[in-house]
Amino acid sequence: MRAQAALFAGGDLLCVRHRKGESEYLVLPGGHLERGETLWEAVVREVREETGMNVAAGRLWAVSEFQSRDRHVLDVTFFATTWSGRPRLGTDPEGAGHPATLVGVEWLDRDAFADAPFRPTLLARWLRAHWHAADVPASYLGVESA
Repeated sequence: MRAQAALFAGGDLLCVRHRKGESEYLVLPGGHLERGETLWEAVVREVREETGMNVAAGRLWAVSEFQSRDRHVLDVTFFATTWSGRPRLGTDPEGAGHPATLVGVEWLDRDAFADAPFRPTLLARWLRAHWHAADVPASYLGVESA
């Protein structure tokens, strides 16, 4: 299970860049839950670790799944309504044992996002359709398969 947050500022979305092997891709800041942690606690911790930003309030926005032969990930996305700080490249505690490395933090406007290598693509399509729309009811987006 992965808890993540959509943070918007002036129409731009905050994304983190990961490198896996020779490829780079963008995701929302977030990560896996630690034992005994709630979804919200995981979002707050992961956003702070990866970007230095402090998320104070938000709401459930989207749930989606990714399945491959050896993985099944449930992505729970919150729309951050109150946050503070300036983004900076943080750390990814999964670090050395994890195949993906955190290499950047960036704000993307809607046009730049449309051309960005964002994962998962199911969530990317939904984000483009509901850009900065905090009033959209929480939605189950379905399953993306590799």
